[in-house]
Amino acid sequence: MNFRSAMAAVLSTILLLTLAGCRNPPPSRAMNSNAPALRGIKSWVAAGAGPYDGKLIGTLEYDNQSIPVVGRLDLINAYRFTLALQTVDGKCAFVLHRNWAGTHFLRSPSDSYRALARAIGEEISLAFRRPEGPWRAVVTASTDVVRYKNANDSKFDWRLTSGPNHLLLTQLLVKRPAGSRFIFTFIDDAAGVPAGMTMSDSSPQCTLQLQLTDRNQVTAMAHLP
Repeated sequence: MNFRSAMAAVLSTILLLTLAGCRNPPPSRAMNSNAPALRGIKSWVAAGAGPYDGKLIGTLEYDNQSIPVVGRLDLINAYRFTLALQTVDGKCAFVLHRNWAGTHFLRSPSDSYRALARAIGEEISLAFRRPEGPWRAVVTASTDVVRYKNANDSKFDWRLTSGPNHLLLTQLLVKRPAGSRFIFTFIDDAAGVPAGMTMSDSSPQCTLQLQLTDRNQVTAMAHLP
């Protein structure tokens, strides 16, 4: 083999190795580059949501009306909470308690608002959930997305951004197999507790905006009856 042939063989080998490296980067390098982000996401998933206890003010958009509302949420976790909510005109008022056995009304709304009240309780439950099984993450420079599908084939997409000390939840999209969609947009404070949220439900068609008040006294407030 002459010098020119030897050089051609060496260059071919280098080119093949380079292409192979582009297709299959070393696992350790890829793992190390994403390790901090993945550790943060795992901590966020493991931390769960709650407790959350505070007064709420907001607006309910329903039946072509925009109605001011006031209320209180005493939440232990996504499946155990008490929500008191009423429109300022008094048309819709209820106290709802949710636990592992389902939804119960401690104070029932009128028949015309019962379905809406149950939907709002379901929205609160969805808003505070975290993955409860295998999930996957898409990590980018600005946003991390956690994707999860539960046993009922509902799909959850959480969008997270980096906060001062940890990841902050900014949006949750939930798609049900039957076609209904829930969109949640969160305003997080420095402690990672949602200071406010906007919940949109495709069925019934309603949008509920809630803002937490007395934020500095959240953990000290008395519980709902």
